[in-house]
Amino acid sequence: MDKKARAVLGLTAALLSCVLAWAWMQRPTEPQRVRVSKSFSQDIYNSISVPGTVEAEASAAVASGITGEVVALCVQVGDTVREGDALFTVAPSEESNTPAISAAGLEQAVQVLAGAGQGRTAVSGADGVVRASCAGTVLSLPVEGQTVYQGLPAARIADLSSLCVRAKVPETYVQQLSLSQNANVTATAAGDRVYAATVGSIAPVATRAVSLTGESGTAEVEALLSLNGNLDGLRPGYSVTAKIFTDYHPAAVVVPYEAVFQQGEQEYVFTIENGRARRTAIKTGYLLEQATEVIEGLEANCAVILSPPETLGDGDAVEAAA
Repeated sequence: MDKKARAVLGLTAALLSCVLAWAWMQRPTEPQRVRVSKSFSQDIYNSISVPGTVEAEASAAVASGITGEVVALCVQVGDTVREGDALFTVAPSEESNTPAISAAGLEQAVQVLAGAGQGRTAVSGADGVVRASCAGTVLSLPVEGQTVYQGLPAARIADLSSLCVRAKVPETYVQQLSLSQNANVTATAAGDRVYAATVGSIAPVATRAVSLTGESGTAEVEALLSLNGNLDGLRPGYSVTAKIFTDYHPAAVVVPYEAVFQQGEQEYVFTIENGRARRTAIKTGYLLEQATEVIEGLEANCAVILSPPETLGDGDAVEAAA
């Protein structure tokens, strides 16, 4: 065989090797088996839960116009009264025997005011007859023989047709509050019932409780929530829990938290298009109990790969594991 023939055979073998190598590289790769789920949409609520106390939205504390002894009660606790109805009568103390305000008298006044909510204190009974300053239900009264003091609250009246919740919100959550936010209110005394409420006002200042040892507690801000709808089962003074909805994302796109991975500062998911993995950049929102909100980069009802292998690359062939 001459040199020319050998050269042709060598060139042919080289070309054949290249063709075989190219064909090997272009062979269909075995798809990776992956776990697959789908993105979906759901309403997302963010909320805070805070303690509170039920109060009447409209109430009034009533004080006697004179200092003296209660000699007769004209109504009982729980009675409904109209403005001007007599509540109790007081026999005035002689000027020389006017008693000093006692600790019991101050304690009663504090108890009356503690339940008055946003109400006012009205002074009545300069003639010895203490009368209701507004219409409503009698919530507290002195007893016969008790000494009442001029100007100190001795009885309380409230309109029980309209109730509210005075909630204590820790300073950590105050920035999340705003007027007109909706809330669900529950009370142990009311069983499983859930009451609807709306944030009506937020105090401009915070308060901080101080213990007898001088230690200060967490700063809190008071928020008043108006209760709506049927209020059967609730009474002023009940302790409640208010779940205030601070944010709402309707029809938000979410994916199982296992679908999200991060490279550098960017978050991604692998979607599947025509049997191949596609790395998709996303921006996430709320981290839910078993899912993550996606606020950019993905729509609902897309196939996503769960816990993608580190070897998986953009464009790799994949198939769903059984």
